[in-house]
This record gives sequence, C-alpha cells and structure tokens, in this order.
Amino acid sequence: MIHELGKRPYAIVQLRQDDKQASIYNLVGFQTNLKFGEQKRVFSKIPGLENAEFVKYGVMHRNTYINASKLLNETYQLKSNSNIYFAGQITGVEGYVESISSGMVAALNAINQFKQKNENIIFPEYTVIGALAKYISTPNEKFQPMNANFGILPELEGKKIKDKKERYKILAYKSLEEFK
Repeated sequence: MIHELGKRPYAIVQLRQDDKQASIYNLVGFQTNLKFGEQKRVFSKIPGLENAEFVKYGVMHRNTYINASKLLNETYQLKSNSNIYFAGQITGVEGYVESISSGMVAALNAINQFKQKNENIIFPEYTVIGALAKYISTPNEKFQPMNANFGILPELEGKKIKDKKERYKILAYKSLEEFK
C-alpha cells in the first residue's frame, strides 16, 4: 500500500527492557485482542523479531474511571461525602505523573482534614496540577480522561500568541509565578 505522498506507511515498534539481565523486552503499547498464536505470527514479521521467543503476549485492557466531573471537587474529594478521596486513573487522569499529582493533592487535603484544618489546598489553575484538578472537577456531560498538557491551562490574557513554543514558555513562567 502506497501513501498519497508516495511513501510507504510505517510504524515504529518500541522495545522496553523488562528484566535486569536485559534478556526480556516488552513491545510497548501493543494492546490487542489477537489470539496468542496470531500475535506470534504477526509480531514475528517485524524486522528484527523474526527469531524472537515470545514469553508473554499482549492483552487488551480498559481503563475504568468515574465521572469525576459530577462526583469530585478540585481536591479529588467526593462531593457527596467529604471523608472519601479518590486518586489515580480512576479519577479520569491519564498517566503516571498525572496519577501521582492527583494522589498528592488528595493526600495533602486528607491530611488537612484529619488535622481539622479548615482549608483546602487547591493548586493554581495556571499550574498543570491545578488545571488537571479543575478539569476533572468541572461539570462536563462528555467527560473523558485527560493527561497533563498545555491545552488544559487557561488562555493567556491579552494578545493571542500564535507561536506555540513562545506561548508554552510564557505559560511555564506564569505557572512558576503562581508559587511566589
């Protein structure tokens, strides 16, 4: 099959070391419903993997998450029961760093609640941690999981900056200013 630009389509397969001895590697991101025999047949066609021994095969997984935009506030606390906090992918954040940030926000607020401090720790919206918490807690009928990205930060006030690199730089500096 030839792409309209005259180039053959291709995909990059990333192998990730899966043990200390560097004897087992993982095909990164290969979620599939293919039967194991079919996986061996198809993956053995990848250049460099023709003679590979497959010790584990891929399976499809589904991320389960709650409708956080209806259920949680910016502290990852259940709106209907202030003694319950959620963190991680179940909240609708995607990724390791995002899951860690949701856990940190929930933990800091649970500690404050336990110490009977009547203050919530809410990160500023111009920080990615704050923007992510705002995203998951803002009512949204079409709520979908989200990862950390510049698109969830509020728009900059004033003139619209078209140069992405410059806009991201200004957003990063604005985020740092929020902590001064």
